[in-house]
Amino acid sequence: MAALQSALKTKPEGAVHQHDAAITNPTMGPVTSYIAPSRAGKTNLTAYLSQDYKRNMRLIQAKTGRSLQTLIAEALNDLFAKYDVPTIDHE
Repeated sequence: MAALQSALKTKPEGAVHQHDAAITNPTMGPVTSYIAPSRAGKTNLTAYLSQDYKRNMRLIQAKTGRSLQTLIAEALNDLFAKYDVPTIDHE
């Protein structure tokens, strides 16, 4: 059993995992990831909520023509104001 565990822990010589390829293969260059300019300097906030939240957000979108991102930023600023913390200029 110890021999099997040891064999599983060692990588065969010359084996390269796909995610290691750019690091170990000089012909592929350095590892870089693309960030869309519209996302630069921003972060993702995620929450799992009931379908009713999404449905109501879509109704507000239909009434106002504003993006979901803009509406969420507005809602968060309303929450920040309620709890007396600085609001964010999102425009």
